[in-house]
Amino acid sequence: MLIRLDESVFRAINGLAGRNRWVDGLAQLAVNDYLLPSALALILVWLWLRGRTPAEREADCGTVINAVAAQFVANLAVKAVNLSYFRARPFDADPSTSLLFYRPWDSSCPSNPATFGFAVATAVYLGSPCMGRWALGIAAVWGVARVYCGVHYPLDVMLGAGLGASVAYWLSRRSASMDSTRRWLLAVLRKGMVA
Repeated sequence: MLIRLDESVFRAINGLAGRNRWVDGLAQLAVNDYLLPSALALILVWLWLRGRTPAEREADCGTVINAVAAQFVANLAVKAVNLSYFRARPFDADPSTSLLFYRPWDSSCPSNPATFGFAVATAVYLGSPCMGRWALGIAAVWGVARVYCGVHYPLDVMLGAGLGASVAYWLSRRSASMDSTRRWLLAVLRKGMVA
């Protein structure tokens, strides 16, 4: 039942593809593996560099470390899920899918880009809500574009988003055990930048 609902929502969203070349062009720009991930990376660079006081810099650098750790752990979780579960991509399951992207070969569920995007965005939001809103918006646009362009089902994106956000929340809130690790890593990075 849930799979049928997922497939019908997918057909409704993907059915809009091919009707307007401007919308299709924007979706193709948003779905690619470079533009929106680069925007998330620029947010992390901004956070790394923006602090005016030592306390602000330490907090922002800790947020960046949380985001990098969260996307790494979340992507390991995706790989573990994919070892035991494979879901065919929409374009493989239904030849009438409007595909506006290349044909990925790995499992559709959970969505790796949604996992990555929401892991980074959630960690940023927890450390800096203002910047985090931008990051969450970028992650959401990336996820919707994946459905619109025929690469993922909506449930794939929602599960990936939930996985990424959960890992980021868990890592960011593990303050007692993670604070010493973050401080050590910051000290190592600062020493490496000075040397």
